[in-house]
Amino acid sequence: MQLLILALIIATGSFEYLEMQGWFPDGAGFVQEILAVIVAGAIVLMGARSGFHNVHPSYWLVFGGILLLMLCGIIINNVGSGPVFAGLRTYLRAIPLFFLPAVFLMKDRQLRAQFLLLMLLALVQLPISLDQRMTTFGQAYLSGDRTTGTLLSSPTLTIFCACVACVLTGLYMRKRMRGWIYFLLLCAVLAPTMLNETKATLVLVPLGLLTTFIVGSHPRKRLQNGFIAFVLLGTFVTVFVPVYDYFMKPRWGYGIVEFMTMQGRLEGYMDKNAGMGARTVGRVDALVVPVEQLARDPARFAFGYGIGNVSQSSLGSQFTGQYFRQYQPFLLSSSTVVMLETGMLGLAGVLMLMWLILRDSRVVAREDDGLLGAFAVGWIGVTVTMTVAFFYNTVITNGVLSFLFWYFAGHMAAQRMRLGHAAHERTVQETRARRGWKRAHAAG
Repeated sequence: MQLLILALIIATGSFEYLEMQGWFPDGAGFVQEILAVIVAGAIVLMGARSGFHNVHPSYWLVFGGILLLMLCGIIINNVGSGPVFAGLRTYLRAIPLFFLPAVFLMKDRQLRAQFLLLMLLALVQLPISLDQRMTTFGQAYLSGDRTTGTLLSSPTLTIFCACVACVLTGLYMRKRMRGWIYFLLLCAVLAPTMLNETKATLVLVPLGLLTTFIVGSHPRKRLQNGFIAFVLLGTFVTVFVPVYDYFMKPRWGYGIVEFMTMQGRLEGYMDKNAGMGARTVGRVDALVVPVEQLARDPARFAFGYGIGNVSQSSLGSQFTGQYFRQYQPFLLSSSTVVMLETGMLGLAGVLMLMWLILRDSRVVAREDDGLLGAFAVGWIGVTVTMTVAFFYNTVITNGVLSFLFWYFAGHMAAQRMRLGHAAHERTVQETRARRGWKRAHAAG
C-alpha cells in the first residue's frame, strides 16, 4: 500500500505535466485515477473485514446525504448517462482515499516518507516556475498565467504551496523541525506564489499560516506564535510586493498596492454586474447569478441541475452537461459547480464535511503528541485554506489538490477515532481496576 500512495503522490503532481511536455505518452494523466481505483478495491476488501470502525458515523451520514442529493438531482432533471458518469468520476474519484487510513494503519516511517516526497514535489515547483516565468516574460508574455510549475494551473500552484506551508508550520510548532530549516523551506515553498501573479495569494497564504499558528497553538503559546506569524507574514508581503510589481507594472503601469487601492479597480475585478449571457464575469457574479437562477425553481434550488449536467468533460462531447454552455462563464470555482449541480443542499453538505475535518484535526492536534499530531496542527490551516479556495478555484476537478487533500484528511478522521477508542479502553481498564480494588478491600 505504501508504494501505491507514493506512486499516487508522484502521479498527481507530475504526470500531466510530463505528458504535456511530451516526455510521457498520451493518457499518462489518467494513471492517478487508475491508482485510485486500485486503492479503492483494497479499501473495500480490508474494510469489509474491519467494519470501518475507525470512521465516525457523522461522515457516513454526510456522505450518504450527499449521494442521496446527487440521486435526486439526476432523477428530477433526467440527466443523461454520459454527464452522470462524468459527474460521478469528478465527485467520487478521490473520496475512497479518505477511507484508506481508517482500514490501513500507516506507521510513522511510512508517513514520514510520504511527507518527504510531498515536500520534494513542493520544492521542485520553484526552479520550474522560475524558468516558466522568466521564459514567458522574456518573450513579452507578461501575464503569470503560464507560471504553473508541474501543476498546470497558476491558482493550483498557489493553493498547493500555501497548504504545504501550513504543514511545514505544524511540524515546526511541534519541534519536529529546527527554526532555520523551517524558514529556508518556507521561503522555497512560497517563492513560486510570488511569480505566478495570483492575487489570491495575499489571502490564502496569510489565512492559512495565521490559522495554523493561532488555532493550532497551545493557549499558553498562542500570543507568542501569533507574533511569529505576523513577523513571517510581514516579511512575506515585503518581498511579495516588489517581486509582483516587477512583473505586473510593464503590463498595467501600476503595482499591486495601487490595484488594491485604486478607486473602482478591485471592485470592478470582483463584481462586473454581469448577468446571464455575459462573456466576462467577476468573482461575485459567479456566485450571485447562479443562486438567482436556482432560486427560480425550488427543486433546483435544493438539488441543482444534476451532477455533470453543468460541466464540460475531457471524455468527449457526449459526457458534457446540457447546461454547460449556458453557465460556462460562471464556472470559476468549485462552489459554483457544486451549487449548480447539487443545489444549495449539496453545497451545505460539502461545507459540513470541511467542518468535520477541521474538528477532527483540532482534536488530533490537541491529543496526539506524535507525528500525526504535528501534521494535524498544519492540517487545521490546510482545511481552512482549502475551504476558502473552494470558493476561488475548481479544486474538486484538480487531481493533486483533491486526491492529496482527501487522503490526508482521512488520516485526521481515522486518528481521531483511534484516540477515542484508546481513551475508552483506558477508561474501561481503570473502571475494572477500581472495582477489583473495592472487592478486594471489602473482602479484607
